Amino acid sequence: MKRIPILLLPALLAGCAWLAPTYHRPQMPMPDKWGTQQAATVPDGGAWWRSYNDPVLDALVAEALKNNDDLALAGSKLQQARAQYKYAFANQLPSISVAGADAMGRLHLKDELPVAHKMSNLGFVGGMLNYEADFWGKNASLSKAAKAGVKAAGYGHEAARLSIAAATAKLYFSLRALDRQREILQQTIETQTALLALVQRQHEVGAVDALVVQNVTEQRDAAQAALPDVEDQRGKAESALAVMLGRAPQQIIEQAMERGKNIDELTVPIPTPPEIPSTLLERRPDIAMHEQTLIASNFNIGFARAAYFPTISLASLAGVNNIDIDNLYRATTRSWTLAASMAAPVMDFGRTASGVRLARAEKNEQVILYKQSIRTAFKEVHDALLEQNNARAREQGDGGKETAAEKTVELTQLRLEHGYASRLDVLSAQVLAQQAELAHTTALLSSLDASVDMYRAIGGGFDTTAPQDGKGK
Repeated sequence: MKRIPILLLPALLAGCAWLAPTYHRPQMPMPDKWGTQQAATVPDGGAWWRSYNDPVLDALVAEALKNNDDLALAGSKLQQARAQYKYAFANQLPSISVAGADAMGRLHLKDELPVAHKMSNLGFVGGMLNYEADFWGKNASLSKAAKAGVKAAGYGHEAARLSIAAATAKLYFSLRALDRQREILQQTIETQTALLALVQRQHEVGAVDALVVQNVTEQRDAAQAALPDVEDQRGKAESALAVMLGRAPQQIIEQAMERGKNIDELTVPIPTPPEIPSTLLERRPDIAMHEQTLIASNFNIGFARAAYFPTISLASLAGVNNIDIDNLYRATTRSWTLAASMAAPVMDFGRTASGVRLARAEKNEQVILYKQSIRTAFKEVHDALLEQNNARAREQGDGGKETAAEKTVELTQLRLEHGYASRLDVLSAQVLAQQAELAHTTALLSSLDASVDMYRAIGGGFDTTAPQDGKGK
């Protein structure tokens, strides 16, 4: 029964980080409320992109979350952190190894002894146990720091997922807006070309002067000049989206990007921040990542402090010996040894003290980064609220202008049919309507981007109280 406490000693010592400071989350003043906003709702367990009701967008985001290179790098860092934790945790436990030796020689005895002089083997086979008694929590601190590193890497993986999903959605919306702008510009060029032909005929008969012809020509030329720019932006948006999706070079060059709903058919959600501002700390994966990195740096101080104290190691060797290796398993001798060693620092010329100061300085750096991430998060929510409100107001205003311009075209066409307007009036009204539609398309894109920015600012459904394994959803 006396052996039980000795056998349990490694388990009792493992995990005790005596010298690490007690961790306290840095405190920052938090606002009581955002304003009149209601609590946020993110559908389908964090799949916020489904709020736009476009199956093609859903498929593209899923593809990006599966194949994106940046996300793969974040996953690799997570695997490295897990391996590092397993290594650090194993350092707290004893190591057991097999030891063996074989030597050949001749044993010389006195001639009068009745023992034949012959070649013999000196053999040994046994096991060896090594253990560093972690009285000061050095290995435990290192293990706990690595465990916090695993959590930080997992939260970093979630932050990468959120950024990639947001970037994919915004690229897709830009592509759909450019598609629509291209169509409108092509219609505008056709309309203004017809208008220019009509004005030129009127000029030939003296109905209008040359200035009118010049103005219409400039408007047509401006539309034609804008079309190549839109085509260029459209092609670049396609290739950027293909890279975001992790597609092969051949697909980037040859494969056309899938399209879903038109930009004016997409649902524009209005996400809002959490009702209690302080809960944003639990909703942002980047904040959670910085806090776990801070916790890891806190345990690193304990690891550095442990260097002030002695290192105590235990070693045991047990096995069988025989002078004849052929008869090793019928050995005539068995042996075991138990040894302990201690190495205590006496004078290291400030090496340990410098290590402790370095660990403390690194922790202070992580405190600053943690607080900075909180400030950035609240700034992004604040900016997203402004962007969302202003974009919605612009979209509603430009939508009203587009509706009014379309009504003007209808009324002018009706007047033409009854002989109260000319074809010139109808074409001019169509040009104004197309310009209003271009402005409305730009405003729609701003509203969609603003909603994505808000989803990203509030964490996209992430919650530290939910299980996080870094494997994605």
